[in-house]
Amino acid sequence: MNRINHNQIKFLSRAVILFCLLVSVHGQQSDDLPVPPSFKLEGVPRIKNEDVKHLFFEPSAIKNNLIWDADRATRQLFVTDEKNAIYSVESPLAKPNLAIDGRVPNTFRVSPNSSVVAFNNDKEDPDNYALFLWDGKAEARKLSSFNGKDDSVDSFIWERDGKSIYYTLNDYETKLTKLCQSDLSASKCFSLELKGLWNVIDIDQGNILLKYWKSSSNQHIFNYSIRSGKLTPLSESGNATKAFFAAGKAFVIAEDSPECGGSRCLISIDPRTNKKESIGLQNVRGYLGDIKPSPDGKSLLVQEALNGIDSLWIGKIKDRKIVPTASNFLGGSYVVWNTRWLSETEVVFTIENISQPALIQSFDLRSKKTTTWTNSNLPEVLTGTVKPPETIRWRSFDSKEISGYIVKPTKIEKKSPVLVFIHGGPQVLDRPTFSSLDVRFATFLGLSIIHTNIRGSRGFGNEFMDADNGSKREDAVRDISSLLDWIGKQPDLDADNVIIRGESYGGFVALATGLKESSRIRAVIAEYPLVSIRNYLQQSWIDEFAKNEYGDPKDEILMKSLMSFLR
Repeated sequence: MNRINHNQIKFLSRAVILFCLLVSVHGQQSDDLPVPPSFKLEGVPRIKNEDVKHLFFEPSAIKNNLIWDADRATRQLFVTDEKNAIYSVESPLAKPNLAIDGRVPNTFRVSPNSSVVAFNNDKEDPDNYALFLWDGKAEARKLSSFNGKDDSVDSFIWERDGKSIYYTLNDYETKLTKLCQSDLSASKCFSLELKGLWNVIDIDQGNILLKYWKSSSNQHIFNYSIRSGKLTPLSESGNATKAFFAAGKAFVIAEDSPECGGSRCLISIDPRTNKKESIGLQNVRGYLGDIKPSPDGKSLLVQEALNGIDSLWIGKIKDRKIVPTASNFLGGSYVVWNTRWLSETEVVFTIENISQPALIQSFDLRSKKTTTWTNSNLPEVLTGTVKPPETIRWRSFDSKEISGYIVKPTKIEKKSPVLVFIHGGPQVLDRPTFSSLDVRFATFLGLSIIHTNIRGSRGFGNEFMDADNGSKREDAVRDISSLLDWIGKQPDLDADNVIIRGESYGGFVALATGLKESSRIRAVIAEYPLVSIRNYLQQSWIDEFAKNEYGDPKDEILMKSLMSFLR
């Protein structure tokens, strides 16, 4: 798992892209766009400020709010914005109040019974997260203490009475994880040795759900009994991605397990007897993203995606299946983030799409009313300048279907140049979220932007997610080659003007494509790319799952079979 804060890197790298495309290496004049002192550029023509100033905006010009958590005790929200500060919003459309500044959390959770907040943050030691407590009055107080050189609190949960916090202390040097408890004054760790990377997920009546992450397609859920000290596997085969407690039972979202018949299902487990039941998902039409139980455990908030567009609906378990009690209540085509229950009968969530920055809404199950908590804002010059995203599909070299989506300018004269974007991970799903960079490229440069979900992406089953592992790494590059074939057949796309852009692992694929398809692409933009697989795997903090994904660095045959320029 990459431990870098990708939100921060993404923001900085996008600024770098604009500089790299626009600034000059020649003697700068007063009307030139300035070159940062750390930049070394070659072959980039001089760019005048007057020609490019419209491409840059102050962060406040684009309002983009994401929810961190809901405080059910006071019915207020904690949100963030482009500056990554934390604000409290006390009522719908109320002015946000600055709560925490200068500390970008990895996880942020409000106590179930008060307004006390816990969060983890790596400000003191980059990539190593410490656990903090904040009461809304004084400075945040650190709860965790480290003994190892590379310790990190990667996950934590509140006890349901709000009196304790349980967290995992991951030692990336020894590859061991400890399960610990803080009573908000002092911490202690259980005598439980966990090898590899583990996360704590939920707690109920002295039972703690833990997830062991071996690889993205090989995750397992365990139950730890505080009373007996026994660790019991709840999923021993297949891939269990999420779990939670509700109504005294544990629920596991799994796929390719015996209980699921090889497909995706919800498994119910009684912690006292370990009896399992399969809960049918017949009413889930798309990719199941998440299920969140209401505070009383009687209702379930279901999030699913079809062609990258989310729907939210409420259901209850009846006759061993989830039966809808409220159909999809989203008023449009959106991507959804960070769903929360605000009360037993109200949910809150963040929505956005390719042309609309993120905003926060809530839905009341009783009144069926949707309420807007924060508004988004986009400069007028960027409003209505791109078409709704279109899902695209193409066949790769082995006839495997690959998909993505394309964002086009509202107006295209003759043919549009193309920017192909490859996400990192690779076990993530690129969805049509708001991107000011996409909108600006389409608006001012006339680019059509294609976002790809090549093999290795999640959301298409385990076989697809594992289809680029080890010696099959170059097959992902071939997916992009096949996309170039597809572009060449589109009447409104200019196949002679294609740029490949990738982030992290996507930068690896972009560089590889640049060598493989040098005659068919005009430029490559590789942002914080993975360049040497061998060196990456030899870093001390690399987990077992990364070796399952990329291969064993000691396997000389495999390392040499990978593209030579990346070894």
